[in-house]
Amino acid sequence: MTTPLDTAGTSEQYFAQITSVAQALIRAEKSGQATRFDFSGIDDCSYCREEIVPPKKSFRCSACKARIYCSVECQKNGWKYGTVDSPRGVNAQGVSFPNHKQYCKDNTRHMTRLTETRAILMQFPWGRLEKDGSFSHNIARGRFRVLGSNDMGFWSQRCGPAPHQDEGQMPNRHGSSKSGVFAQMDVKTFEHLDGKYLLKDQHFGDQEGWKLPPHLIPYRDFASADTRPVLVTEFGEPIKDWDSWYRWRKLPLESPAALIMNYPMTLYQFITNCLELTNATKGSPAERIPLNVHMLGVEVELNYLPIFSELALLLPYHNIQLTMFGFSVHKLCLEAREYSTSLAAQSLVDKPVFTYTAPVACGSSTLEIFLRGEAPRWPIQAPPTIPPDALVACNAGLASYSGWAEVIRIAHMLEIPFAVSEYMEQSAEVQRSTFSAVLAGIESQYRPRKGYPIALNPFQGPGQRHVSKMPNTINGFTMVVVKND
Repeated sequence: MTTPLDTAGTSEQYFAQITSVAQALIRAEKSGQATRFDFSGIDDCSYCREEIVPPKKSFRCSACKARIYCSVECQKNGWKYGTVDSPRGVNAQGVSFPNHKQYCKDNTRHMTRLTETRAILMQFPWGRLEKDGSFSHNIARGRFRVLGSNDMGFWSQRCGPAPHQDEGQMPNRHGSSKSGVFAQMDVKTFEHLDGKYLLKDQHFGDQEGWKLPPHLIPYRDFASADTRPVLVTEFGEPIKDWDSWYRWRKLPLESPAALIMNYPMTLYQFITNCLELTNATKGSPAERIPLNVHMLGVEVELNYLPIFSELALLLPYHNIQLTMFGFSVHKLCLEAREYSTSLAAQSLVDKPVFTYTAPVACGSSTLEIFLRGEAPRWPIQAPPTIPPDALVACNAGLASYSGWAEVIRIAHMLEIPFAVSEYMEQSAEVQRSTFSAVLAGIESQYRPRKGYPIALNPFQGPGQRHVSKMPNTINGFTMVVVKND
């Protein structure tokens, strides 16, 4: 059966209900009755955008298996016109609007990645595939009773119909007669200020931040060697995926840490593998490596700054500065003006909002995190006087927000290494296809780049998002925008 969720009430009531259902699922699993639970989402027609509510029949593209339609007529229209929002013809430049006929072959290629993304999820005991192939992150958090918008430590999150706060920067999105979970809710009821805990005067400790049993916590402050990882260069293998990270961290796969650790681990993937700026063997006690990284478009990351300490543990003998920019950073810094003694207020006077030093046994690297909230976008001044060593962004949507065009141009002109993650391989390819237009007119000011490589991120957030049948995960795929030759 599909498990219904009541849409009335506050976000905390809603999250409490999901937690209750998740606990019931655990009991059902122990009794062998888990199949009676199904948390699949409701499919939208890929053409008309209407929900396909059972018992209404759906029609799936037999070639790519990635598109769902509510009728044969919509399937035919989708093949020819794309969506009901697409004008039936070409634009002023003579370019035809995208339709399924154009994308079907690429969709088929992208769908082959499902085996890999599902394997990443199913290595975890809490990994679960619903009948539609999706995975509910909220149900997973509900298993561990760490689901809520407030008072959940690092797990505190906002809830609502929009994946990003800065929706105003996006082009007009399609309308829909949604009747699902969020459509009946007052969005204001579900507002949550990202980084709200930074309005207090101290960071969460490991236990209060993770709110998990001790054996499931990836500690940053170690009471003994039992919980401390070995010096990463002495581990015997590179940290290349979740399996190696969990073993190095002495964590059982039962730990849900990957559900939010995918953010700092994606930064690690950017720095070491995508951009090849440094690695675990470059530094030494006699020669420490400075690394200055600007992280753009920061949102949910503000809820768990201390977990970025992982970079200091993974990169021995480094001095790392991580400076965060974005609409949510700007919003938080405006709020911090009313909390003069808060952590966030420190950023208003150019002090780090978080610092960490790794144990000597782990390489004694340092991490400083700064917030730059004077404006909602990078750069604060254009172009930056002293370029950083790299620009990075998680779940960027480079073609979805107008502010990215300037970032892409500056990164190319100043040759600043730049890497991003996207939810989908298809999305990354669409972003890449816009670069020639973004860079038009400045060809003489930058060295053309080749390839803009896109790759599956081994540190992606485990589990398929319901919004697409194609592989679609948090920090799912990496793309290099600029890389030093």
